[in-house]
Amino acid sequence: MCYSVESSAKTTLLSLVAIVVMLGSNVPHFMWIGLIMVGWCGMQFAELLLWLTNPRKSCTPMNKLITLTLIPLVLVSQPLCPLFGSFFVKPWSACNDKRKLFIVGYAVIAAFLMLVYFYKGAEKYCTVVTPGGHLHWWLTAFTPNYKTDNLVAYYIWLFMVFFPIVMLWNISFKAIAAIAVLPMFGFFYGLMTDSKSSIWCHYTSYTAIISLVMYGLYKFNIYNILK
Repeated sequence: MCYSVESSAKTTLLSLVAIVVMLGSNVPHFMWIGLIMVGWCGMQFAELLLWLTNPRKSCTPMNKLITLTLIPLVLVSQPLCPLFGSFFVKPWSACNDKRKLFIVGYAVIAAFLMLVYFYKGAEKYCTVVTPGGHLHWWLTAFTPNYKTDNLVAYYIWLFMVFFPIVMLWNISFKAIAAIAVLPMFGFFYGLMTDSKSSIWCHYTSYTAIISLVMYGLYKFNIYNILK
């Protein structure tokens, strides 16, 4: 993902500004986007903390603690925050039985699959830096992505992150397309690096900027992307 303390700090700050603006907007769907970004952008803060442990030099106890606890927590939040963000638009009390069943069932399944995939086959217990300068916080030994055949798992993860939004978003998809599709070149960039997770630093930065632009257009009555 990000390449240093400085780059992680910058993307964390940018994401935090966007999240605070979205959650403070008092517009339910923008607040939903804000919580989506909590899940999506949380990894930048986790990586900032990891860079501060100086992972290029050694595997410190703090590195291990962050890798084994905060990283999986952030990974689980990526599909769950979009799910729970829907409560800004339709509170739990207003949900019908099918919607409640979907939310509970999906939360359990997504969390279980994410945690199993993260912890299974653990070969190391701390984050290392790849030859390309990315953080490798998976517990399996580092192997360049372009030498592996695990793209299926990558796309399943993307599906799990976006599926609850597709299922629960109840108005025009223009806003979701803007924050999800426009930064997609960051996604394809990641496929060409030695760490597919490297996309997320770029992706969250673009998403934060786009969300701020969308809200600015809405706030100043220039264009309502929610319609």
